[in-house]
Amino acid sequence: MAENPEEEVIETELPPKKAGMILPILLAVLASGIGGAVGVALLGPPTGAWMAAKASEEGGKKKSAGHGGGHGGGGAETIYILDNLVVNPAGSEGTRYLLVSVALEPVDPAMTEDLASLDVALRHGLLSFLGAKTVQELADISARDALVEEMKVALEHEVGEGIIHRIYLPQYVIQ
Repeated sequence: MAENPEEEVIETELPPKKAGMILPILLAVLASGIGGAVGVALLGPPTGAWMAAKASEEGGKKKSAGHGGGHGGGGAETIYILDNLVVNPAGSEGTRYLLVSVALEPVDPAMTEDLASLDVALRHGLLSFLGAKTVQELADISARDALVEEMKVALEHEVGEGIIHRIYLPQYVIQ
């Protein structure tokens, strides 16, 4: 025993704290699940319908204010976008793919409607052109400008020479 009674240490067992944390964690998980279910059931359908209606109104065409220097028709539709093209590159045997969106700027903004009427032919031409390229050719960033120029030549075969002024690649993902 200790000589001084004040120096005695009394050891007591404390209840484990982990048992007290189970209930708050369980409640948080349950609340998240209920919130997600309510969100999907109540917010999902109206939001999806609204987004689909907005997309169908645009019809694949995007508005642009021109070239930044006051050119263009003050909000006239000047760019036609071919969204979400999925291509298996040559030699990949289906194990790799390219997801690309291509924006076409015609020489004359009035030609945007002509591009829209050729949507199927443009998509076919792009899929054929890009599908003939290998993964190495598509992944080489230093050759991207040359690829865009080749793409322009291939698309002019579908729409005629001198129609496409510029091509942009707003989405370009290789997996």
